[in-house]
Amino acid sequence: MAGMGAGRVKYEPAELTRMLANHERFVTGRGGARANFKGADLKGAVLANRRLDEIDFAGADLSGANLHGSNLTRSSLFCADLSGCNLRNAKLLQADLRGASFRGADLSFAALDHADLRKATMMIMDAAGVSMIDHRNSGLGHVDFSYCSLKGASFGKAKLDGAIFDGALLLGVSFRGAEITNASFVGAVLMDVAELNVPSEALADCVVDVSPAAKAKAGTLAERLTLHQQWVMTDGREGAPAELDGEDLRPLAGQFSGHCLIGLHLRGVTGIGLDFSNCQLQGARFEGSDLRGADFTGADLSGASFYGTRLVHARFDRARLAGLMLRSGEVLKPNFYAADANPGQFRNAVLEASLGAMGVGAAEVMEI
Repeated sequence: MAGMGAGRVKYEPAELTRMLANHERFVTGRGGARANFKGADLKGAVLANRRLDEIDFAGADLSGANLHGSNLTRSSLFCADLSGCNLRNAKLLQADLRGASFRGADLSFAALDHADLRKATMMIMDAAGVSMIDHRNSGLGHVDFSYCSLKGASFGKAKLDGAIFDGALLLGVSFRGAEITNASFVGAVLMDVAELNVPSEALADCVVDVSPAAKAKAGTLAERLTLHQQWVMTDGREGAPAELDGEDLRPLAGQFSGHCLIGLHLRGVTGIGLDFSNCQLQGARFEGSDLRGADFTGADLSGASFYGTRLVHARFDRARLAGLMLRSGEVLKPNFYAADANPGQFRNAVLEASLGAMGVGAAEVMEI
């Protein structure tokens, strides 16, 4: 072991690899030994696609770790910190998740059936005295899914007492048979959710399924998009510029990807989870919109404005973020000021200037 830091054990890469290999032999009946990482410092660890069944991560700091596709069935994550983790496609069946924090994590298509998600706190005794693990410093120890992406996740027959889903993306999530008491859903997105048996007042501040009125406008909005494309492609000779400000664009899913929509106005729209991949969106205006979970992979966003936009879990892989030269000679720069984007979302973007110069992180709403 490399030593202790702030009371947590850290592991050298070689020792971590050895312990995980022994654990995988243990769970597959080939000898080995169950790994104990109780209270360990595993921040940012790469633990993807591993057999981690029955492993002990109680009280561990796994913030920012990659657990994509790993099997954590019957594991102990009691009061663990999993904020910002990649848990896509992970199996957390029958896991002990009491008091854990998943704040900002990606749990898309994760299975949490029969998991224990009740509130809990953990007392630590060491040379410095007694301390308590409670990720919200409230003394209540609620499981925290704030700002998580939970697309396609399953909570079948899970025990959810006091769980916090504030600002989370609950898209196609199943709560079939779950025991849900005192849960919080402030500002959450609840679309195509199955068997969420909570009082209606608990969902008063949520974004829910598309209304019949929004669905009825889909044809008209699609026609306006087509006219806008014609206007762009013919340099204004045909079609007409479109302003879709304030509209619910979710009924237009699948009608943006790969299209040329330069200069489109989409201020204050609801575009949660929409696919804008490979779009030409130079100079587009998204100010004040809700684009949580939207996909801008490969899009040209030169000069686009996302001022004050909700962008939690939006993807910008290979997106182009450069200045846009206007006919007047002015250069329009991408604007992310007052948006809740974080630098990690732009790790593979094509940048002309620094993220700070574009306002990324200047006024983040979500902190993880």
